[in-house]
Amino acid sequence: MATEVKPKSNRILLIFGVFLAIVAFGGALLVGRTSGGSVSVGGSKNVPAVIAKQDIPASTQITATMVDIQNFSADQAPPYAFRAKDLVVGKFAAIPIHTGSAIIDYDVVADPGGVQPAKQAFLPIPAGQVAVQIPTGELVGAGGYIQPDDRIDVIVSYTPKGAQQAVTKTSFTNLHVIRVGPAGGANTRGITSSLTVIVPLKQAEDLKWALDNTNYKFVLKSVKDYDVPDPDTSATTMDSFTATYHIR
Repeated sequence: MATEVKPKSNRILLIFGVFLAIVAFGGALLVGRTSGGSVSVGGSKNVPAVIAKQDIPASTQITATMVDIQNFSADQAPPYAFRAKDLVVGKFAAIPIHTGSAIIDYDVVADPGGVQPAKQAFLPIPAGQVAVQIPTGELVGAGGYIQPDDRIDVIVSYTPKGAQQAVTKTSFTNLHVIRVGPAGGANTRGITSSLTVIVPLKQAEDLKWALDNTNYKFVLKSVKDYDVPDPDTSATTMDSFTATYHIR
């Protein structure tokens, strides 16, 4: 006669085994915890590395207050990182260095001349147009009040071939100013030597001729008139000026 096997004892052994596994896992976690509450993975932290205590912009000379020392385990230490603060203090950030980043030899240069300039953002030039730089100054450029996104007209004066009198006329209207001054400058209102405007290519050629062969002056338009076409004025000559202002 067959004997029936009771599974109860097997279940007790299984539960006891799971309990021992849980206890062992918890003990391992407890032993592995450091005083700071984190699990130690790589052994003793005895490898120093210089880290940034704050964001350091490119070209900034690094001072002792900007950096600190953080210790890492041998297998987690950042490769090529400086190991002492005096190796980076006084040097210049070659690129932007972010807070908490380990500083490596590629991040710093001995003088600001070694810093690679950041790429300029693309100019906002609409399709089918070009950007052209035009010379300006206090008397030509509305006293330095022209600033980015303004609109200007250009008045030119010259003597046409075969004419007896000089002619003054508004030749270019509603030119959109997108830059004030050279690339890398402040790009704000003020006295500067150049403006950058956007125009169709043919108008850029005409503008170049006018600036090379005439006396010119920029006039600053009201912001309320940007979308209003300029009136078609007649040219001013000596005769028309004399007649208009009754000069005898």
